[in-house]
Amino acid sequence: MTSVSARESRLNRLWGAVCAFAGIFFLLWALSWLHASVLNEDLQNHCADVHTSRFPFEKSCTHEDGTVEGANSVTFDGIFFGSMSAGIACLVAAFMTEAVRRR
Repeated sequence: MTSVSARESRLNRLWGAVCAFAGIFFLLWALSWLHASVLNEDLQNHCADVHTSRFPFEKSCTHEDGTVEGANSVTFDGIFFGSMSAGIACLVAAFMTEAVRRR
């Protein structure tokens, strides 16, 4: 395997990772919208303290006893922001590899 084909395969893997992380990110963004806008639409009808967030979408309610209803989980937020960060890191690496290759 020559160094050119090895560089090409590395670049293809980086672009594949960018697409995979972007797919995960947009899927979770759509799921958070669905959760906030469809499933938790009636929270304001039975809760006085409703919180909304736009990135990622969230609509939650804090009751008097301190329990929270409708919030995104820590795992969900971790995967959401992790996929965004990993996608950006792979995108920067792909652009840098492409820039070095063009020199």
